[in-house]
Amino acid sequence: MRRCTLILPDAGPINSLWVADRLDLFLKLDMRIIIVDAVYDELTSDMTYLKDREVKSFIDTHNPPFMIEPTDIDRLEREKRRRGEKLKKIAGELAMIDFISSDDGLSRFIKTAEPVALLFEDAGLRDVNKPPNLHLISTVGMLRGLEAVGVISSADAVIDEMLHPRKPGRRMNDARRFTDLPEGIDETAAIGSRWTPS
Repeated sequence: MRRCTLILPDAGPINSLWVADRLDLFLKLDMRIIIVDAVYDELTSDMTYLKDREVKSFIDTHNPPFMIEPTDIDRLEREKRRRGEKLKKIAGELAMIDFISSDDGLSRFIKTAEPVALLFEDAGLRDVNKPPNLHLISTVGMLRGLEAVGVISSADAVIDEMLHPRKPGRRMNDARRFTDLPEGIDETAAIGSRWTPS
């Protein structure tokens, strides 16, 4: 059975797993991982910040499975950045909406009829029109699933590290609250697919 394509339209899962020092879990999925360009820019824009340097290095080193998906919004914002103009504060959110709603964004992946998983922490993404081949999964939902198939020994240990990091220089961004549910979100696609470790 073919693996899902995993799509990250939201920086939350990468931020959370970086805080827990578990970005390696993305590689254990053995899936193509699509990151919306504005999310990539948000995650990697400040090289003076440890998180941005480490996330950029991780994504750029592991390409594939990571692939950056362009959006019109981010193209415009990158051009403004190049000209030294002021950027929109909500460019990431606009790019996410553009990706989810445009014909050349999320729907391009869904039209293939292959299974697609949307990994997110932004609760608004649950409202996406859910075609039969789209899985919705949150960071906690993914961790609970990885525990269920034996990839990690304890989802709670990773979640605890996300919320109370012990490694120096790691903390949840004060501007962002971790809002995932205690058991996470794991809404399977109507046509279904199964994932087991390779």
